[in-house]
Amino acid sequence: MSTSETLVDQGTRCMRRIKISELIRETGLSRATIDRALNKRSGIHPRTESVIQDAIDRLNRKVELPAQGKALGEGAIPAVLQLGRGLTQLLNEVIEHQQLSVGLNDVSQKEEDEIIDVLAQACRDVATPLIVTVRSNERVNEVLSLARSKGKRVVTLISDLRGDSRDAFVGIDNRMAGQAAAHLIGQLISSETTPTAGVLLGDYAFNCHEDREIGFRSHLRTYFPKIQLADVTVGGKEDLSDQTYIAVKSLIKHYPEISAIYNVGAGNAGLAKALEEHDMAEKVCVVSHEADHITIPLLRNGTLNFVIAQDPRAMLDKALEIAKPTEPSIQIDNAIIDFGIYTRFNIPRFS
Repeated sequence: MSTSETLVDQGTRCMRRIKISELIRETGLSRATIDRALNKRSGIHPRTESVIQDAIDRLNRKVELPAQGKALGEGAIPAVLQLGRGLTQLLNEVIEHQQLSVGLNDVSQKEEDEIIDVLAQACRDVATPLIVTVRSNERVNEVLSLARSKGKRVVTLISDLRGDSRDAFVGIDNRMAGQAAAHLIGQLISSETTPTAGVLLGDYAFNCHEDREIGFRSHLRTYFPKIQLADVTVGGKEDLSDQTYIAVKSLIKHYPEISAIYNVGAGNAGLAKALEEHDMAEKVCVVSHEADHITIPLLRNGTLNFVIAQDPRAMLDKALEIAKPTEPSIQIDNAIIDFGIYTRFNIPRFS
């Protein structure tokens, strides 16, 4: 059988037929990299092999996310989420395991017109609340603000939108998270002769990414002015790791002595691949976000030094509580969820 059809002939612990396309989605690595690893060709770092094998083991255990979200039961609240693969899967697992009344609709791979259509469909029933995480733009704001004017209750999750587009926001204080990342990096590299830190963005259209970067920049400027801040590098949308890989290689080319990288929201697998190719995985301090099936292996093997993350169950519980308040007279504008800073020595249970 060919590699594109199955992994059984590659000597892995595969229990079912797994397609290369599944591994690409699961790891964020390119087809060429996965093919070289499975066929034991040269140039593949042991960490990359470990990430692929972890993905194979995981795919043997899990059921694939539904393309259009699970069917809504009576009283279920739709959630339209435009997130990275790792966090989407983590939220889906919480919904399934805890039997939460949420119908998840993953729109991370959809174009803007399709996302607008999904939101419009979700807003037709104004009596049913909506949980949403999408890029901020005028079309999105127009759809949601119109629905709210008709009585629709909208709760933004993880990344906020314009005030008239939602009733409440549930998530971490992203500016504070950026400050925490700057504090970690500042403490570790500020004593170097010429310390340099890079910022790796996912997408400016996500307000959470913008807030994290602002917090990071302001804290470094105030408390660690000696640290040179490299140009901000955009690493792609929804953790597209090939774009991140290219962005990190460019960052390293322009700043070969870079000491640290703060990954605001780009693809961690692509970041890891670029660092490994330049033999910098153990030399550069990396702070990233979310504790999921992509970041945890990289945290364990030392590619990521710190991960800033929050309990997905706490987020979903609070979002549901605000979406369907028991006392409508009580209005909550922001519900800030605690976040933690994790290392390979204190992996969070919720991951």
